[in-house]
Amino acid sequence: MIESSSDGSSNTSTVPSAVAMPVDGSGPTIVAAHAVAPREHYMDSWKHDLQWIADQCASADVIIAGDFNATVDHMAGLGTDGGTLGRCHDSEDATGNGGVGTWPTSMPALAGAPIDHVMATDAWTAAGSVVLTSMDGSGSDHRPLVVQLDPAH
Repeated sequence: MIESSSDGSSNTSTVPSAVAMPVDGSGPTIVAAHAVAPREHYMDSWKHDLQWIADQCASADVIIAGDFNATVDHMAGLGTDGGTLGRCHDSEDATGNGGVGTWPTSMPALAGAPIDHVMATDAWTAAGSVVLTSMDGSGSDHRPLVVQLDPAH
C-alpha cells in the first residue's frame, strides 16, 4: 500500500483519489480512485495513475471503486498474484458484467466502454453486479455501477 498524500506526490496525478484505512486495523482499506483520462498529453500520467491504483492493492484486504478510465485490457501486466490490478480482481468480470459499458451514457451500454470498476482482493467475493442504465439522462456521462461484495471468510 502506498499512502495517499494531499499534495499529489503520492496519489493519482490529476484528479485526486482517497484512501480510507480502518483505525483499529479491522476491516478493509477502501480506495475511491479516479485516474486521469488517457488523452495524448496525459498518457504518462494515466499510466502512473493505473500503477498507483494497482499499488493500493498490495495488502490482503482492499476494496477499490471508481473511474479508472481504463478497461481490464488496459490493465494487462499490472496484476500480481493472479489479480487484475495489483492483487485486486474486477467484480464485473467475476459476475459476468465485464463487457457492459459504464461510459459514455450517450451510447447504448453494450456499445460503451467499461471504464468504471469495483475491485477487491481475495478477502472479498463478488456476489453480483449491475450497470444502471435507468439514470442515463441524469447529467453524468458515466453510468452507476452497483456491486455486492461478500466477505470471503
